[in-house]
Amino acid sequence: MTSTVISAILGLGFWLAAARYYSEGAVGQGSAAISAMRFLAGLATTGLIGAVIRFIPMAGPGTRRLVGQAYLIAFALSGALSGLFLLTLDAWGPSYQFLDGVTSGAWFTAMAIAWAWLSLQDGVLTGLRTAVWVPIANTAFSVAKLVLLVVLAGTLPATGIFFSWSAAIGVSVIPIAWLVFGRLIPRRDAQATQGDGRPTNADIGRFLAGDFSGALFAFAMVNLLPVCVAATAAPAENAYFYISFTVVSTIDLLAINMAASLIVEVGYTPTAFRASARAALRRMTAITLPISAALLLLAPSVLGLFGTSYAEHGTPLLRFMALAVVPGMITQLYFGILRAQARVGRLAALQGLLCALVLGSTLLLLGTMGLTGVGLALLSSQALLTLIVLPDLISLLQNPQTMEEEESAPNSEQSTLTPPPQDWQREFYRTTNMSRL
Repeated sequence: MTSTVISAILGLGFWLAAARYYSEGAVGQGSAAISAMRFLAGLATTGLIGAVIRFIPMAGPGTRRLVGQAYLIAFALSGALSGLFLLTLDAWGPSYQFLDGVTSGAWFTAMAIAWAWLSLQDGVLTGLRTAVWVPIANTAFSVAKLVLLVVLAGTLPATGIFFSWSAAIGVSVIPIAWLVFGRLIPRRDAQATQGDGRPTNADIGRFLAGDFSGALFAFAMVNLLPVCVAATAAPAENAYFYISFTVVSTIDLLAINMAASLIVEVGYTPTAFRASARAALRRMTAITLPISAALLLLAPSVLGLFGTSYAEHGTPLLRFMALAVVPGMITQLYFGILRAQARVGRLAALQGLLCALVLGSTLLLLGTMGLTGVGLALLSSQALLTLIVLPDLISLLQNPQTMEEEESAPNSEQSTLTPPPQDWQREFYRTTNMSRL
């Protein structure tokens, strides 16, 4: 949780400085490019991060090969997706046109590959049981991009936001890559024995297939939404959207991390499932409700910190998004319960439904209501899904026997490749940020 708070503060500080040092159009273009880069790199690493976390502990002497293969796959996919994106750049709207050109396109592709590297790096460190380095690397990245943002404001007034963000990636990946391949993996190899149960390609394939669809839907809803807005709105409008989106994402990040901690606790004490879930709900409510209420009341003042134009154009959007946090908190808790019960079929279906609702209604309402329509789309989608899951969630929280029976009974949806969380998973959920703001 500490790492999440630090990342959130530094992330908001970055965009606060960006709004102060750069024009609205530059903020819109920079946030659009960053959103696209994160989406493409994240799409390339979806499933791979969980795979390295799952299989590094059992890879033994094959750890270097496993990690190397994961990196190569991520690099190839992110590079190919970036190339496809650049080839269709005209279809993505005016916010992305500054990427049109050999130099800027090559830089974008290289940075998408580097972001995939950075994302996968967290999973590798966790799998090696050295996740303590994750918040250190994330903090170094956040500080570096903030410093570069200010330094480049005078020389790159139009593109400094994207270049400062992307150039800072090297501050994290280069020293950590040396640490991983120069120190941590050799130490792991020295401690490994021939008896380690090395995973086969079939094992890894089954694992990737198990929760891939649900993870892909969850990823798309968060990361494709800003890309869709940037592709439809003008650069200045996108700036107003992205600032509000970043503010609210900070609260969502806390809810996701608390739901993830539920998975860990249940892995250690499955018979206390109901108590753990209710405790998670109390913690989530105590944190998110006051923040949501404060944003609802103080939205103009909060956005006014970024500039008067942000408060003028973004206040209704931020208020709708702040309201959406409340039903979103409930659905995140329910998703955490489904993951803990390994009910991956229902989880994937609900995540797919939420993704379709959010993206579909956003594209529909953005054209008729502007940015306010995006907030309304998010609120209505989250509220509808909450109504769908609420009866089952209430039953799970109120019935002392329900969860224990779920734990002991065979589950047709449960994957044999999803064991109870181990120590390395506890480290991951408690030290890794689910996203970097």
